[in-house]
Amino acid sequence: MTIRMLDYDPAFYQISSRHNQPVAVALVAYNRPEYLQEVLHSLERNPESQTLPFYFFLDGGPDAKQEENRMLIEGSSIVNKQVIMRTRNYGCAKNLIDARRFMFDWCQYERIIVVEDDILLSPHYIRATLGLHEWAQNHYGNVGVSQCWSYCFLSEEEKREKIHLVQSSDHYWWSFVSYCMDRVVWKQICPLLYEFEARFINKIPWEDEFFKERSKPGLSSMGASIRAWVKQLLEAGTPRQIQGSPLLKMNVDVRSLIAANNYDVTSQDLMTGLALWLAGYVKIETVVNRARHIGEHGVTVDEELFQLLAHDRISLEDFEEDALLTEFQVVDRTPVSQEEKQIIHKFPIVSPTPVAKLYTPDSILKQSQYPVPSTSNPDREQANLQ
Repeated sequence: MTIRMLDYDPAFYQISSRHNQPVAVALVAYNRPEYLQEVLHSLERNPESQTLPFYFFLDGGPDAKQEENRMLIEGSSIVNKQVIMRTRNYGCAKNLIDARRFMFDWCQYERIIVVEDDILLSPHYIRATLGLHEWAQNHYGNVGVSQCWSYCFLSEEEKREKIHLVQSSDHYWWSFVSYCMDRVVWKQICPLLYEFEARFINKIPWEDEFFKERSKPGLSSMGASIRAWVKQLLEAGTPRQIQGSPLLKMNVDVRSLIAANNYDVTSQDLMTGLALWLAGYVKIETVVNRARHIGEHGVTVDEELFQLLAHDRISLEDFEEDALLTEFQVVDRTPVSQEEKQIIHKFPIVSPTPVAKLYTPDSILKQSQYPVPSTSNPDREQANLQ
């Protein structure tokens, strides 16, 4: 089933409970159908492609390749698939924020797996990711995000010995390429993300010439304001103390890392990491990767950055053991390798010469969110669009 729908279609309000399906997959894409095709093929190899609902958020604009992407999705063997066609270019930041808002606030799924359009997945990726998340929720009270993607440079033999091991994602608190999150955590972190969106993202003009700035807000004239706002957040806030036990030790001090490494906290990924940290949550990952990047070009990446981040040095294997894996073991993070040192200290750093376009408030189009349609249900929970 493929449904092409507009944003916040009333038919999908609370669909999770109405269909008794608490879990779904959200995939975001823009204009790289050559990568999306490979990702779809890897998803098709996951048995859950025949049972779970999949939502595809296809960004729009003159450079978008919505029709090519849509045709690939419709031609895939994924059974339950819905396609959201953006009527204009949202950019990476708004497209990802709004995708999660739609899934959690509108459809009200309890858990979602987020996948980007250039992440190749193993045949048991979905099963392993959901299993890891469920295990983490049963054992710890402060795990906010679980992922089976990691920087893993081990050999296949070494990986097989460590497929059950889990570590905190301290060094990569800013990386969210594919992961599992639940609605409880989203409710804790979404106010900061919605404020980031309303204060800054929505004030970047909708004109086509600003499409890159909407994906990389730090390059826009909003960049300085975002950095000043983040600085205020860090000076005023400390991580929330989550009650209950056991809690997984939080080994990362985002405030110190930002200061020491000059991190440019202006993207939605880094803002998600900051929101998680302030909400008192940790992010965990399997020591062994079950996914890898394949996107060497895009709005926010090029071949040089792809190699800088060492994605070309990570292999992807298929471990049949993942189909039955339900128990994991937390281990201390292994010493940082030379590859990781390069990644940690060189990305994401403030650009010394931001490529900001100059514009005045008069040139900004009147900003209006796509409204959430009213329904006959007076008790429905409005998506927080302010």
